[in-house]
Amino acid sequence: MLWDYEPLRASHAEIFIDVEDTRVRLRGRVRTSPQKLIADVLVRRMDEVSSVTNELIADPEVVRAVADALAQDERTAPYVIRVDVRHGIVILRGEVPSEAVQQTAIEITAAVPTVHSVRNQLTIGGEPRAAVALSRPSARADEPNPVAASEVRA
Repeated sequence: MLWDYEPLRASHAEIFIDVEDTRVRLRGRVRTSPQKLIADVLVRRMDEVSSVTNELIADPEVVRAVADALAQDERTAPYVIRVDVRHGIVILRGEVPSEAVQQTAIEITAAVPTVHSVRNQLTIGGEPRAAVALSRPSARADEPNPVAASEVRA
């Protein structure tokens, strides 16, 4: 059923399907958020299925989690670190000023729960930048962070 959908088959999605009575649980990794949604919809359409628990992890979810973690740490936030992901394998690219910052970026990335493994392609070079960390993003899109908003003075 899921493999009849060409984008899932072509992307080599890693989907595990657990069935208990009429309940289905989807686990594994997919390349895109639409693939995660479509897998859920395809299973829900089956007459024999009463419920679906979708625990699939889409690569963009991993990118966001890693980018957020790097941006929230004052040791890595000042640097442009590119995060690429394929099936949970994270590739870090960019330039950082020292091996210490490079190692920190790898450790932060490896600590993100949705990361399977980390490949380091960071290069050493450039000048150190002032430590800075971004505030935690709001839980909802287009909603300001109330703490950060209260700190802004007109």
